[in-house]
Amino acid sequence: MPRKTARRLGMIGLHLAVILLFLPAIYFCLREGRAREIARQTEQKLAREGTPPNTTAWPIDEGQGFNPDNRYWVVVYDCRAADVEIKGIVPKAKYWSLVPYNEYMLPLDSYVFDGNVVKGKDGAYTAYLTTQPKGRPNEIDVSASPVGGLVIRTSFPEDAVAANRTPQVRPIARD
Repeated sequence: MPRKTARRLGMIGLHLAVILLFLPAIYFCLREGRAREIARQTEQKLAREGTPPNTTAWPIDEGQGFNPDNRYWVVVYDCRAADVEIKGIVPKAKYWSLVPYNEYMLPLDSYVFDGNVVKGKDGAYTAYLTTQPKGRPNEIDVSASPVGGLVIRTSFPEDAVAANRTPQVRPIARD
């Protein structure tokens, strides 16, 4: 192979190596920028609609993936400055869960469901969304996504009254 061709191939290989080294950094910067933009737009939309985060749960009865045999409650949370306390009743059902989602609507790894929830004899629970876990019962670590949405899902409820009872949501100061 002529020396000039080998040199050109070597330079092309070097350029490709540099590009491949910087691709993850470029991707990360673009992804983080987009995530911040989505969070900003979500905050503006909630402010326009008069729905402040950390204060209310509202029922959802339609949408993509909606199952009429399930009962859904949605909570918009922002745990950057405070934790969020959610109180409610775990109704008798085939399945029940509290699952937080990030800005891309992907579930976080930390959640509470009927198999691990700590509740009272009356079925009452208190759950905490936090970015600084303290080991409390029913604590959900949302440090991977401090701003997002939480879905309370009850599948095939046997007790419609308990499933339709609105959970109480409020921000609480961090200790």
